[in-house]
Amino acid sequence: MTYHINKRAIGKILISVSLFLWLTDGLTHIISTTLGKIIYGEHYTYTVYALKGDRFCKFNIDMYLAYSLFTVFLFGVLLYYSSLKKTVPIEENIEDTNTNN
Repeated sequence: MTYHINKRAIGKILISVSLFLWLTDGLTHIISTTLGKIIYGEHYTYTVYALKGDRFCKFNIDMYLAYSLFTVFLFGVLLYYSSLKKTVPIEENIEDTNTNN
């Protein structure tokens, strides 16, 4: 059994997921912190200017995450709106071109 998911459904899923992750990260910063620890490892809480913190690494991760989620959001919007386009079935096109009026 094969499942068919159309472009509109995929677009809605991508839009919803990107907005949910964006909102979650904006309110809690859990996603940025986790990604920073995965990517930077032990250098995530590196001492900068005698202050131990994650503000420099976190800024980079926040920017990459925002760019990625915005790209996913735009891709979802493009899929959703491209599925709204009305098309004429091929059989009707062929029948219209073959008739001589």
